[in-house]
Amino acid sequence: MHGQKTRVSASMIPRIIHQTWRDECIPDRFSGYFASWQKHNRYWQRILWTDRMLLEFVEEHYRDLLDIYCSYRTPVQRADVGRYMILHKFGGVYADLDSECLAPLSSLEDETRVVLCHEPPSHWPYHASDRGHPFILFNGVMASPPGHRFWRQVLDRLPETRHAPEVVDATGPCFLTGIYLSLDDKNTVAVESCQLFTPTDRTGQTAPPYGLPVPQSLARHQWAGTWWKDRRHRRRRRKSFTAVYRQFRHRLALGAVLDPSVAQAQIDPSVLNQPPPQGDRLAILVPVRDAASDIEPFFEALAKIDIPTATTKLVFCEGDSVDGTWQKLNEVAAQAKPRYRDIVLLRKQVMTRFDRDSRYSRKIQRSRRSGLAKVRNHLIDHGLCDTDDWALWIDIDVWRFPADVVQRLRAAAARIVVPNCVISPGGSSFDMNSFVSCWDVDKSLFYRYFRDGLFLPPGDFRGRLHLSNLRHSERVELDSVGGTMLLVDASLHRGGLRFPERPYKGLIETEGFGALACDVGLRPVGLPRVEVFHVPY
Repeated sequence: MHGQKTRVSASMIPRIIHQTWRDECIPDRFSGYFASWQKHNRYWQRILWTDRMLLEFVEEHYRDLLDIYCSYRTPVQRADVGRYMILHKFGGVYADLDSECLAPLSSLEDETRVVLCHEPPSHWPYHASDRGHPFILFNGVMASPPGHRFWRQVLDRLPETRHAPEVVDATGPCFLTGIYLSLDDKNTVAVESCQLFTPTDRTGQTAPPYGLPVPQSLARHQWAGTWWKDRRHRRRRRKSFTAVYRQFRHRLALGAVLDPSVAQAQIDPSVLNQPPPQGDRLAILVPVRDAASDIEPFFEALAKIDIPTATTKLVFCEGDSVDGTWQKLNEVAAQAKPRYRDIVLLRKQVMTRFDRDSRYSRKIQRSRRSGLAKVRNHLIDHGLCDTDDWALWIDIDVWRFPADVVQRLRAAAARIVVPNCVISPGGSSFDMNSFVSCWDVDKSLFYRYFRDGLFLPPGDFRGRLHLSNLRHSERVELDSVGGTMLLVDASLHRGGLRFPERPYKGLIETEGFGALACDVGLRPVGLPRVEVFHVPY
């Protein structure tokens, strides 16, 4: 295999071929492929793992993961996890039933690394680009010595992705790729061209090599049963009355919108290509409304962040509160002011009225979030000064975060960065405004979710990937950001990058801010594994 070997133990890949199926009755369509492994490797041991055998194996050797293993909603997820466990415990070669062996596996026997290969490059656009991966690794045929630490890292990350809605992110190829990309020492894994184990793509076309060519293809995947689903059919536009009606209804209810060219022209082009600031002068910007009971706990939480308070300024903007928030804010801020560079208190009345318990109702989102965008822009105009390096937006009801959260956000080396805001550790994302758009919906479905000029799909909308879906990755590039916690290069705000107060391409406030940033070449970065915690409602 290509590349520099790093010997992790004295173990090499043993002569064992592992395959899995629900029972011992191999379907006729796979029987020829199944026999090919024995044909080319007569002296290798071969094990067919049934579902029952795998369950008993997990219960005996990986009891700590048994609950997760049993909780997966699809058999393919258990098959994915089972193959990782088998290679960790026994080593050898794992092969899907729809993979055909083309040559003896003897060239793998002296290898001390895990041996993987890429999926054919023609597959990458459908999943790699959405997740910020440069490629996708193939998990249908893999080889490994026993006890390799790579598999331990894979298994340790399973709890983080167990709730991901897509199989590829929970246990499959994107999950595996994310773990590999996060390795400190990638020399412990040999990643070869797709020609090694899957030289043809799902259309039957020979895939071009990516990286160094291999001397010989050892296997060929037939793509008879696969996690991949062609998303192109979802993009076919329905020429139906429903689609036309919904589009017509959307235009009638669109209202005033922000012209993209006008919004982009308001940003000073000289600020767009600068590197992230190196200074430590931080302005923490906090919109506040009806939050009297949250103010003291918020100041206590801020005191636990590892930041130089001498260079940190707090700026609050309150408006439209009816619970004494302004009075409480003044009282607590006066006590805390000596600890910080400065504390600034602002007021901005936007005159929106709604019941706090129904603030997520679709029918008030345009007015509510337009008002919030006005408050955020007021904070930019009156809370930031020319010497501030960073603007850190935090919602008043974010109650706990890592002490080093600012350092971890800055370590992303990006100018717009968000952590993963959740309710509980390892749970689903609370802030649904940070997402990657992963496919274009058809016209009928697209306009179904518009209201008052805003695109408001449900939380389980399959066209978006949220940060909790992508915990296999250390960082991802986003199409939109939320504001529960958001770090922004302050020069961008001073240069005109603001929060849209009217819909910008169907998005508003922080979502519109993220979309506008993307359009001017500033792709926000999300950190799926850096969690901050929102007060549960």
